[in-house]
Amino acid sequence: MRVLPFLALASVLACLPIPGRGPSPSRPGARTTIDTMVDVGGHRLHLRIRRGSDPVTVLFEAGGAADLSAWADVPERLAVRTGATIVAYDRAGLGCSELGPDSLTPRAEVADIRRALDRVGAPSRTVVVGHSYGAMLALAHAALFAGRVSGLVLVDPMNPRFVARERAFLRGTVPDTTDPQTDRRRVIRRMSRTLSAFSAWLGDREPELAVSMVIVSAGKDWWGTPAVDAAWRRSHRAMAAASSDRRRVVSEGSDHDIPHEDPGIVVSAILGVLTGTAAAP
Repeated sequence: MRVLPFLALASVLACLPIPGRGPSPSRPGARTTIDTMVDVGGHRLHLRIRRGSDPVTVLFEAGGAADLSAWADVPERLAVRTGATIVAYDRAGLGCSELGPDSLTPRAEVADIRRALDRVGAPSRTVVVGHSYGAMLALAHAALFAGRVSGLVLVDPMNPRFVARERAFLRGTVPDTTDPQTDRRRVIRRMSRTLSAFSAWLGDREPELAVSMVIVSAGKDWWGTPAVDAAWRRSHRAMAAASSDRRRVVSEGSDHDIPHEDPGIVVSAILGVLTGTAAAP
């Protein structure tokens, strides 16, 4: 039973802002990492920033009720391959970020992280990398800030096409949040309440997004229902087929947790978008 206080303490320590962590001299290209809390108007978001010299930001949107640790070492791997500024963050109520209002919508969350990026002086041009539900937020970035988002990498993405087809199935996967006792449960309730309207709004815009896009699909089935897995793959193929600026690649040995199981394919996809080779066959 003594492990619980220890874990609680570890969680608190992980959320303390770190003014700057020096780069390791044994890793070429490593750079200072800054942990900071940014006020976005009523609540604060936790950002982890690796500043670069190139005029572009790579923003990581984690999936569902996940915090920035869900990206494993993908940001670190990317930092040694590009001069972009790299930002991973915890959405409101997750990780070290404050919960914010219960009325917070996905579009408001996108506006909040954009406000935070401006406040820390991140380059305006942005490539957004989204995993699972985070991919829907990445698409919203492109819809809401078209002039600033130059590319998307969607890692095994939840998407409006799939939501429209499998709405009833998805409803059955949501845990009971009638009386949420933790911020994470409150975030899940907030997501489940807004998913239908958000997906409908996004579904009207996703096919028309004029932005370079790489979709990284899991090679293994993972939903546990063959028909749902098939619908998942079809939705990814349909997204990729909507424009010549889009490309789909498959992480053959991975299930949904591609950032941990095949980080290299995510880094390669991001580099393709950054260098303008993402749509190459």
